[in-house]
Amino acid sequence: MLTDLEGVAGVDDWDPRHAPYAAEAKGVYERSEAQRLLTGEVNAVAEGLFAAGVREVVVNDCHGAGRTILPELLISGIKIARGVPRPYLLLGLSARMDILVQVGMHAMSDTPAANLAHTMSKSIKAYRVNGQAVGEMELVAYLCGDLGIPWVFTSGDEHACREAERWIPGMVTAPVKCGLSRESALHLSPADARALIRERIQKAVAAAGDIAPLKVQAPVVLEVERREPGPLTLPPGAERLDAFTIRLQGDSFWEVFHRTYAGPAPLPG
Repeated sequence: MLTDLEGVAGVDDWDPRHAPYAAEAKGVYERSEAQRLLTGEVNAVAEGLFAAGVREVVVNDCHGAGRTILPELLISGIKIARGVPRPYLLLGLSARMDILVQVGMHAMSDTPAANLAHTMSKSIKAYRVNGQAVGEMELVAYLCGDLGIPWVFTSGDEHACREAERWIPGMVTAPVKCGLSRESALHLSPADARALIRERIQKAVAAAGDIAPLKVQAPVVLEVERREPGPLTLPPGAERLDAFTIRLQGDSFWEVFHRTYAGPAPLPG
């Protein structure tokens, strides 16, 4: 289970951990509220997975802080991978896993009306894989695809859910809010959001056998376009296309992506 924060019901503003008021009562309250809301949705997914017969659930606490889920509130049976910096993006990933589910997801950068839309960072305008713009959800699905793991479920902003469905025929989604602008949304109540997630994830498990992993045809070309010129230092093997854009090429998406993220990382066994 890959988790993010910006697509959770009840969350419609950015994580305040870097805000000037982060250590004040306002910042502590806002972050703790978002953490509780995310943890509740993670539990709802896990409850649905266990009810559908899944034997093991590994949760990747993947929002940028690396420690956004509240472990003491998780239900029994969940394993959680967390922390930063990380040697590769999908901590806890293993080739023996059967499915990828994504929770708390947002749409890719510049999606009209989508709540908190971005791709990896607010400073990034676009990621493109073999010429096609992708969001964080697709980046993660490509990483799992290199291990033969299909992406079968997404919960989050309705704009993110529609994005997921365009990429994966047969994808099951649970839209728990609908973005109205970059920093506003119409939300389900947390209780209703969790009920919807619990129901839809079981349908996703039932349909998983009909969904193929998302893979990139080699050679893989990854372009990263920033909103401002940079960076000054390029990742290994990268070339600068212009002041805003760099390009990397390689034989697998896993290898190319991790040159931009944390350096070389072997595929998990």
